[in-house]
Amino acid sequence: MTRMEQVVRVGLPASTNDTTWAAEHIEIKDSIATIDRTSWNQLCKPHQFCSHEYMAALEASGLECQYLYALAISNGELVGAAVATLWRIHLPYGMSLRVTTLGTPVNTGLPLMLAVTANSISLRYGLVAALERASIKRGVRLFVGRDFPTSDYLHKQALDKLYSCAHLELPWTDFEQYLEQHPKRKSIRRDLRSLEKAGYCLDIREGQALSTDEAQRLHALWLQLYRKHHSPDQIMVTEDFFLQMSQLDHAVWLLLRKEGRIDAFDLCFVLGDHLESTYCGVDLEATSRLSIHRAMGYHIVRHAIGKGLRSINFGISNEQGKVEMGCRLQACYAWMQANPKWLGRLLRMILHRFVLKHDQDKLAQENLTVEDQR
Repeated sequence: MTRMEQVVRVGLPASTNDTTWAAEHIEIKDSIATIDRTSWNQLCKPHQFCSHEYMAALEASGLECQYLYALAISNGELVGAAVATLWRIHLPYGMSLRVTTLGTPVNTGLPLMLAVTANSISLRYGLVAALERASIKRGVRLFVGRDFPTSDYLHKQALDKLYSCAHLELPWTDFEQYLEQHPKRKSIRRDLRSLEKAGYCLDIREGQALSTDEAQRLHALWLQLYRKHHSPDQIMVTEDFFLQMSQLDHAVWLLLRKEGRIDAFDLCFVLGDHLESTYCGVDLEATSRLSIHRAMGYHIVRHAIGKGLRSINFGISNEQGKVEMGCRLQACYAWMQANPKWLGRLLRMILHRFVLKHDQDKLAQENLTVEDQR
């Protein structure tokens, strides 16, 4: 069942001097199906993940979460929008914390969309604040507005550095040119050759639906990594997630096969002239003697360069390995609000101790693994 909440008057945050966007209203909806597709997609920039088609596929994937959409209306037109998700972060000792995060649990990137004529500072704050209020109404204890690109994105609101995303710019005309400038080109070629010697070949699918058997296999491979890392801030995805994502025209699947069996995969999305690496999975036993993650990462680079794309977002894991690929690390910031406010210190401590620290420990272990593979 979908619903639209009370229309809320939103003006400027008191701390800004920004007065060019007239105070209008923001609507909160709980399904993309209730939002006009054309109006939504006109706001969604080519590099943003949250197109109408993508959000519809994500809603149909059966993940254990609820979506919130904030729509800013001015003179009857949609001038701004944002997405947030209500879900549970699992903590030690069988505990869990119900949170609302800006964006979705399966993506990084800022899910705030503004019309060209809209003023950014007031509208950014208005959309995020409206989602926070909607979160409070649903009894959620912690709201995390995340993936803000700068520490002053919400003007004078205090933001915390959350993590860094690895971005690789692609100025090269072909993959060989990329390799020639790379200081570890010999080891890269060796890793790629090792897959061929082991009998593997790469199958690249673009905008082509998976079969049910393929979706089941990819889900099983993803589960191996999920169970290995036990990341508290990673949501459990379903077989339907893989089926739904494969219906999207901009989905790219890199499937590593041996004798027809898929032993590793990467799911990427073409967003304008940019490629986003989103999900991966691997048969840990079958590929235990191979530098599988490194090799698949370079296959992603080869594919993106071959398609004339200009950059790749490799996400937030294994920073050292991605810096060695040539990536730059871009800090992402967060605005954390507790309900009630006095819980803020405790919830912030829990988030940093059991979620963010866990991820940093995992990154360190991944970096050691990369060192061991040399």
